Amino acid sequence: MTPRDVKPPEKRRAFLLYYARVLLREARSRRGQNVDWMIAGAARARREAMTIQPAAKQMEMF
Repeated sequence: MTPRDVKPPEKRRAFLLYYARVLLREARSRRGQNVDWMIAGAARARREAMTIQPAAKQMEMF
């Protein structure tokens, strides 16, 4: 893995939440088919996203 491949936690978290939404949208559009793996993948992506803590922002000085 090169330094270019490492993404900030905020971007990784945003991508995982986006990916979960896409999987759920596709599962809804394919009703009646075997979509259990999509639903499980969306749940797994959401769980992983929730474990990522965004970097703490430095408080503004007044």
